[in-house]
Amino acid sequence: MSTIDLTEVATIWFADALPVRMLWQRERWRVTDRPTEPEGLYWGTHAPDFAAWRFQATNEAGVSRVFDVVRRHGGPFWNVTHIYD
Repeated sequence: MSTIDLTEVATIWFADALPVRMLWQRERWRVTDRPTEPEGLYWGTHAPDFAAWRFQATNEAGVSRVFDVVRRHGGPFWNVTHIYD
């Protein structure tokens, strides 16, 4: 398994408050498992000023990857921060 550290913008669509689709690097990705909040992000005593999700997504070519995405509260976009092949 490899990990790639990135900070790239993605557009994410939600259904029932969970990510279901993503547009990233001009490719469409469909969420193919149950999204979770990444472990270790919420260890402080105060609520964080961001939202984060980890999910597996599959593109139209059938390639699947696990993505970590983060958005600051009130921010206009999501950042892809990690990808796991």
